[in-house]
Amino acid sequence: MAPLAALDAVQRARRASDAIESVKTWLPDAHAMDDAMRRARVSAESAPAVNERAREATAQRERGNAAYREGKYAAAIEHYDASCAIERNAAALANRAMCWLKLEKWDAAEADCSSALALDAVAFGVKAYQRRGMARREMGKYLESAMDFEEALRLEPTSKILKEERAKSQRAFELEAKIRPTQARVKIPVEHDRAVERGDDSLVDVDMGAVENAASCARDSVETSRRPAPAPETGRDDDLVSKAAAIAASKPVVAPRNGAEFERAYRREMKAAASTTSASRRAEILTLVPPDKMETMFAGGLDPDILADVATIALEHWYAKDENASAALEWLERLRAVPRFAVSAALRPSASSRALERAFAAARATAARDARATARLEALREAFRVLA
Repeated sequence: MAPLAALDAVQRARRASDAIESVKTWLPDAHAMDDAMRRARVSAESAPAVNERAREATAQRERGNAAYREGKYAAAIEHYDASCAIERNAAALANRAMCWLKLEKWDAAEADCSSALALDAVAFGVKAYQRRGMARREMGKYLESAMDFEEALRLEPTSKILKEERAKSQRAFELEAKIRPTQARVKIPVEHDRAVERGDDSLVDVDMGAVENAASCARDSVETSRRPAPAPETGRDDDLVSKAAAIAASKPVVAPRNGAEFERAYRREMKAAASTTSASRRAEILTLVPPDKMETMFAGGLDPDILADVATIALEHWYAKDENASAALEWLERLRAVPRFAVSAALRPSASSRALERAFAAARATAARDARATARLEALREAFRVLA
């Protein structure tokens, strides 16, 4: 009997040990389930309170909107303050910024717009950028103001109001910096035979500032009659343009002596973009401009579309294809010191921005194993305000 009793005791001990191990296994899971149930219960209990806070914040904001419409800006600000105290939200901040603008509190308007953008730059980006641009212009931050309107235009590219506001800030910046204002450009027809002889197409870019000066002089002089030029024959223009482009492409690239010659030659090649040699000829023009002469040559700055194209060509057809790729990076780095660089970089056309983004992405892929080149490209990307 003694051996049987001992065996039974061993079996009971083993069963107890197995039970303990089983408890150790499922106990953490049980605690986790209890915690999850507890959090769910707390969340369910607090949900009505959260919803109530959101409703009250919205109600305060709507009261602020009503006060704003009545011209009671101080009262509207109090309601927006209350809305943000309950639940900080971009809508109340952007609307409060508009009240600050009405009260000419530019610093406060700028701060509220920045806060609204930090919370929600998608839903309230246009309002916040526009209002911050207005505040910054009043504060004398003309370049930052122009950049804000440009950011707003990227979100709403067809807005005429935003384009007008951007132009105001850009003109103010140019006047303050005492640099050549950006002039509107138009195209006027010229005689076809001259266009072919010059190796140009039948339309010429004209600086509107020069046109206005010429018109002023003409008004002071005796008016002379001028017979209008005959309308070009249908079907002839394309042939003449092709001939002009062919003549231009056949001429060797000449080193520009000043900014005007550079812009004229570069724009001619930009117009011939369909040509297989246009990009390589533009890259060749860039290599003929010594980096140490750039500030002097481009003292009047570069137009936004040219600046963007120059950077794109430098990356795609100089940096990517030249053995001395570092020279292309140095050239672009020196370009940052050119007057109006920042505003031209900010105001480039949307199509140019997309091309430049692709050029930087390709250049980074090329320089993936070169840490120094990658760092230089990253600095240039930030300077040109290109999205990562």
